[in-house]
Parts: sequence; C-alpha cells; structure tokens
Amino acid sequence: MVSILLKDCSWILTMNPPDKVLKNVSIYIEDSFIVEIGPAKPEAEYVIDCRGCAVMPGLVNLHTHAAMSLLRGYADDMPLDVWLKEKIWPIEEKMRAEDVYIGSLLSCVEMVKAGITCFVDMYWFSEEVCKAASKVGIRALVTCGTLDLGQPERAEKEIERVKKFLEFVKGLKDPKIKAGIGPHAPYTCSKDFLEKLRSIAEKEKVPIHIHVAETQEEQTKFEKEQGMREVEYLEKLGLLGPDVIMAHCIWLSKEELDIMAKYGVKVAHCPIANMKIGQGGVAPIPEMLRKGIKVGLGTDGPASNNDLDLLETMKFAALLHKLHLRNPAIMRAQDVLVMATRNGYEAVGFEGVKGVVEEGVKADIIVIDMRKARFTPVHEVSTVLSHLVYVAKGNDVRDVIVDGKVVVKDGKVVTVNEEDVLNLAQKTALDLVTRR
Repeated sequence: MVSILLKDCSWILTMNPPDKVLKNVSIYIEDSFIVEIGPAKPEAEYVIDCRGCAVMPGLVNLHTHAAMSLLRGYADDMPLDVWLKEKIWPIEEKMRAEDVYIGSLLSCVEMVKAGITCFVDMYWFSEEVCKAASKVGIRALVTCGTLDLGQPERAEKEIERVKKFLEFVKGLKDPKIKAGIGPHAPYTCSKDFLEKLRSIAEKEKVPIHIHVAETQEEQTKFEKEQGMREVEYLEKLGLLGPDVIMAHCIWLSKEELDIMAKYGVKVAHCPIANMKIGQGGVAPIPEMLRKGIKVGLGTDGPASNNDLDLLETMKFAALLHKLHLRNPAIMRAQDVLVMATRNGYEAVGFEGVKGVVEEGVKADIIVIDMRKARFTPVHEVSTVLSHLVYVAKGNDVRDVIVDGKVVVKDGKVVTVNEEDVLNLAQKTALDLVTRR
C-alpha cells in the first residue's frame, strides 16, 4: 500500500465548487485515494514539498489520435479534406501496429508531462494505444476507430475487429484503461453499420466517440445527401445518449443543440485544431453550456494541433469565444477549468474519479510550480485561477499522480525512459514517411 503526502500546498484548486481554493494545507493519499486534506501527516512513504505550487485535479484530453505524433509537422497549412485525402490517409495505410504503439507511447509521455492524466483516443490498432497508455501509467478511454464507407463486406470485418478489441481490453485487466467504439463520422459510416455499433455498445456497456460537423462543407454535403443534418440523422438511428462523446461539433443548428441536450451527449471542444484548419467555424460552446450540455476540451491529434498541451488549449478556448462573441465575460477562467477537469472525467466515466480534489475520490492530481516570474504576483485566490488558464503551460507541471501513483516527478516521467522513447519515435517516424 503506497502512501503519498503532498505537503504544504500553497493553493489547492478543489474544483468543487469551481472557485473553491484551499491555502497552505496538505493532501494525504493512500491506496490510490485521497484520504485526508488538512495538516501534514509525517508518516507517508513519499513526501512531495508543494510550497509555492498550485495543486489541482488532473486534466482530461477528451479527443485525440495519439499515434499521429509520428506525423507531427508532416502536413500543415491546408484544408481538412486535402490534408486527409492527399497526405494523412495515404501514409496511414502504411502504418503498422508497432508504429501505433511507438507513436502512442510518445504522446502519452508528452501528455502526462503536461498534466493530462486521462485521454480519449480514436485510431487504428487500438490495442497498441492501450499498451502504450498502460506502460506510461496514464488513464485512457481508447475507442476502436472504425468506418465502413458504405461497403457491406468491409462493415462485417470492422464489426469483428471492434468485438475483438473489446475482448482485448477486458483481458488487459488494467483499471486505468477503458474501451469504447469510435465510428469515424456520420459521412464515413453507413446507417446499418452505425446501428450495429450502437447495439454492440449497449450490450457491452461501452461509450461511443464520433466526429460530428467539423466543417461546413461536411455538414452541407451530408444534409444534401441525407435530407437532414448530422445530429438529426444520429438521433433517427438511435445512436445518441449520455454515453456518446462528440468531437468538434462546429456547424450545428439550434435544433441540433436542443437534440444534444435532450439526450445528454458530451462534447469534446478542440479550439486549436479547429482554428488551424482555417475553415471559418467556431463551435457554439457558450450556447451548449447554457443548454446544459457537458463540454470538455480536446487537443485533437498531434498532427493537426500540433502539440498535446491542454493548458494551452484552455487559454485558446477562453480567448476564442471572447473574440468571436465580442464579450470578455464569456468563458471565464473557472468555466474553462471545469471543462478540462470535471466535465472531462464525467464524460469518460472512470469509477471513483471525479475531476475534483476532495477526500474519498481517486487521486488523479497535478502539481504546478508557480515560483516563476510569469506567475508573480498572486493578489488573491482568483489570481490563481486566472494564472492557470491565461499563464500556465504544460512545462509548468512539476509532478503528476495518476490513480495514487507518481508518474511524473520533478518534470520527468518515472515509468519509462524518456530518451529511449524519443529516439525510437524519431527513428520510426523517418522510416514511416519514406516507407513504400
């Protein structure tokens, strides 16, 4: 039984309520749970000095494609459809299982060092993503990326692959790894295929993760072909529910937002990737929040962001909507913090993990070193909230605890050899882009 004492935390963002900050107290962790918050307990096995630091729940990256770290910088500055069809999809056809493992390993290292304690993934060779996440010690909801392109024979093979993946995760027996189903998008998956995937999800009690309304061209073309908009279509198929996480959700009507609120679907907002494709869309996140839709934050893949820094994403999320709506009071610091923590963990549904720092919950915690010029001064508690959204960057994260275990100490991942991972990823990426 491992015990950890986060001693003398200058500030603890409990996130329950979002603006509640404790000062100059300690956190005692035992057997993966937060046992006590209060005066220091000297008998802990590991003691971490948190003076001058802000301690908060770990961050949840609600949408990414981890293995695409191998393609970071490979193709930039082009429309999404061109990027996919001319650059990404052709090279992905050459990817092997070992490539996905190494790319995912690199991303898991990058994410956990930046304070991400849980991520949601959609990709191929999903078993390899699970192995990488388990190796690093990060939580993951890994969804088996799948599509049938309207081809019945392909659909049959994909259904079997999804079922095989779900059985693999059961056998993994890592409580930090959850399985899900990841139909790529309404326009790449046929009606029958989506209905079968929904049936499997209900039987196996696993979530669904899907891209929705990422570009205006996509939504317009879909509506022309199907006679209805994407969310309306998904409702008709019976796909929607509180176990569904939709990524992007930019080009939506008010009626679609009402449907999403009705079914309790979750949304992964990816502002940086959405801005980078430059196709003029801003997801109606403030309106979603007003309707009670739970929105979390995602980086999207490292080939389209191009990094995995959710602290950076928080700042962009706040600024983008202030500018777009010409309202500085929109998307306050505490709103964005809730999206990155509580809303994210509610969407992924890990038992005992709430995205808060309080007694009795699982210890997914990050420590941010604020003894730096750009964090100075701290006038009052609200300043800490402001600094974490508008100032903090991933490399300000000093220590990371996942499920009560130290994964990052003094800025270094302790579960794998970082240098070996970087060297292997570099070698693999060069091989991949020159592979015939």
